[in-house]
Amino acid sequence: MEEERGAQAQLWKHIYGFADSLTLKCAIDLGIADIIHKHGGPMTLQELASALPIPTVNIDHFYRIMRYLVHMKLFNLIIDGEKKYTLTPASKLLLKDQDKSLASFALLQYYEMGAWNYLSAAVEGKTTPWEKFHGVSYRDYFEKDKKANQLLSDAMTSHTSMVTAALVRGCQSSGILDGVRSLIDVGGSTGVAARAIAKAFPYIKCAVFDLPHVIATAPECAEVERIKGDMFASIPKTDVVFMKSVLHDWDDEDCIKILKKCKEAIPENGKLVIVDIVMDVQSTYEFTGARLGMEMDMLITVGGKERSEEEWRKLIETAGYSRYKITPIVAIESIIEVFP
Repeated sequence: MEEERGAQAQLWKHIYGFADSLTLKCAIDLGIADIIHKHGGPMTLQELASALPIPTVNIDHFYRIMRYLVHMKLFNLIIDGEKKYTLTPASKLLLKDQDKSLASFALLQYYEMGAWNYLSAAVEGKTTPWEKFHGVSYRDYFEKDKKANQLLSDAMTSHTSMVTAALVRGCQSSGILDGVRSLIDVGGSTGVAARAIAKAFPYIKCAVFDLPHVIATAPECAEVERIKGDMFASIPKTDVVFMKSVLHDWDDEDCIKILKKCKEAIPENGKLVIVDIVMDVQSTYEFTGARLGMEMDMLITVGGKERSEEEWRKLIETAGYSRYKITPIVAIESIIEVFP
């Protein structure tokens, strides 16, 4: 009986697994975390309902949604004379005007969700689930649709905002950028990581390098130069080539091409700094689920993959580098230093 009870509970959890994701989306759409944050303290259900950005509210329906969000531990329910809702550490990461926020990244996942219905196409291996659903590649879709491209840009900024503090601390504690004079963030989107590095290491001349339609959305910044280009063609000369969440977008063959272009851009005493997922890093095991989720995301959208240390080693050696060093940080990614 215990075994059957456990089996039923496991399956019910997975059958309704989508409920967590889509109730989270509802919370983001309604701005519930932002409302409580702006209020500055606990709020009753009625106070929350009155502040929602919609003309009418069904209190019973809203209560049931909040009950589920409390079950997800995204909000706390306290009783202080009357029932009130407060933020949790998790819902604070949904605040849209904070440096650390995953709200935009979460919204991108819901935009991509239709392609998950075609996961079996990945098993066939002839196309990606995204292409099966949309009839066009992920990259072409976002390059041609300005609204979608802005969503993608916001999501990448959101994702990077979560890792920059851990990245900077990792670089400082391990001396990863000691003595570096110049750094180019290849595939750096709006330049969030490059700006964080420039601020933490003001002696480094930083630049962000990406495709023209991506650079067009990058804000101007006195500390960070914006450079248009294609990493498959050439990368400007620099002491350090920096890449965050770039190589996981590509298959092994394309990764080797990119790594070789990076090698051409750095001097003998330079390095490539990769910030990407290493699947078997055990010191941050609590991120295993997120890493596996990102791996599925890559499989479905662009046909890329997350890699184990052994898989990274093979890519690095095949591209002609001499050695590498992995530094875990408090994020789903790790820092991988790669030396010519």
